[in-house]
Amino acid sequence: MKVKIISLLGAMLVMFVLAGLFNGLVVNQLDSENVDPAMLLESPNLALIALGYALLALLMTLIYPRVVSRPSYSTRSGFLFGMVAGIFWLLPQALVLHGVYRFPALGLLIDPAWALLEQGIGGAIIGLVHAKLSRPESSF
Repeated sequence: MKVKIISLLGAMLVMFVLAGLFNGLVVNQLDSENVDPAMLLESPNLALIALGYALLALLMTLIYPRVVSRPSYSTRSGFLFGMVAGIFWLLPQALVLHGVYRFPALGLLIDPAWALLEQGIGGAIIGLVHAKLSRPESSF
């Protein structure tokens, strides 16, 4: 249980902070030039965003030990797992949103590419925690 809680909190915090930095610093200009201000909230609902990242981190934490064998627990295996999770998390959403909203194709490349890094780092945290704290006799 300790491994799951630390993995969940670590991955959630890292992905949440990285998302804030990415959206606040990197794509802020692209968004402001291409997103209708009427579509945006006055300020982001950080609690709802945090809940979304908590759910993603929970799913990643629960799935990781089911798809990666114990001897392979590592930062590297976690990063690769997180990259796959990033594809599942964002690529379908990006395609759907670009099918609905007028937004430059560059966004279709940037968002999923960023998800590979962001969820990759979240997965690396999960892999690291599992590698350092998992005991052979614990069951998942």
